[in-house]
Amino acid sequence: KGRCSFNPRVNTVSVMINQELFSGMYIDFMGTDAAIFRSLTNRNAVRTDQHNSKWLSEPIFIDAHLIPDGTDPNDSKLYFFFRERLTDNSGNTKNIHTMVARVCPNDIGGQRSLVNKWTTFLKARMVCSVLENDGTETHFDELESVFLLEADNPKGLLVFGVFTSTSSVFKGSAVCVYNMADILTVFNGPFAHREGPNFQWVAFQGRIPYPRPGTCPGGAFTPDIHTTKEFPDDVVNFVRNHPVMFNPIYPVGRRPLVVRTNTGYKYTSVAVDQVLASDGNYQVLFLGTDKG
Repeated sequence: KGRCSFNPRVNTVSVMINQELFSGMYIDFMGTDAAIFRSLTNRNAVRTDQHNSKWLSEPIFIDAHLIPDGTDPNDSKLYFFFRERLTDNSGNTKNIHTMVARVCPNDIGGQRSLVNKWTTFLKARMVCSVLENDGTETHFDELESVFLLEADNPKGLLVFGVFTSTSSVFKGSAVCVYNMADILTVFNGPFAHREGPNFQWVAFQGRIPYPRPGTCPGGAFTPDIHTTKEFPDDVVNFVRNHPVMFNPIYPVGRRPLVVRTNTGYKYTSVAVDQVLASDGNYQVLFLGTDKG
């Protein structure tokens, strides 16, 4: 328990950092309690807020990566890529969206609120879509695979994602690529807020507590805060109630690199190599399909 899902057909993703296991999985035998969880640790186990659909809503975990954020290792974040079912404003339809969430590996939970829960958890939607000539937007909402192309500067890192669409209108696959700098801009941007389940999401207009929710303790911005238990209560409560970023993350050029529709196969995985040719650098994509 706490290391992988009980059901072998349910995706589990995990990363080992300093002999600690960070996993995205379903924790219970019935497969209803999804969590991003830290275990195999000398510190206390930490997880996402339980049965809180603002945090996780029927997620299917795809991948996880530790990504630096600046030069201070305490500022590094662990990113989880997944798709989940989110209820629309009517409260009736559950739409699949691709999300990326992040936590600080040195998060040990709150002192009074979110005890043994992440106090740095935030998530944002990743959009991969095609804008048609008539203005309609066709979305590829189901993330299948992620590949990170490293760069000398962490902000120059590229995130490649394979997405599929299984709508009643058409079936297809797309590859979108995202700049890490754009991902950071969204996580440093406005938080999403709504007054109730039947209200529209809007950008939060109130006072944002200090330190900014999602900031890691002991990093460049919080050198005097050594653990998350020292976070003020208003920071911890803000994270519990506003874990979603208002702006989505768009791909480079706001369109996919590759689109394939109605082909009889779909892309399932991607790997990318940087190749130096006589006329410059090229990114070569290797794409796997469900047909082998």
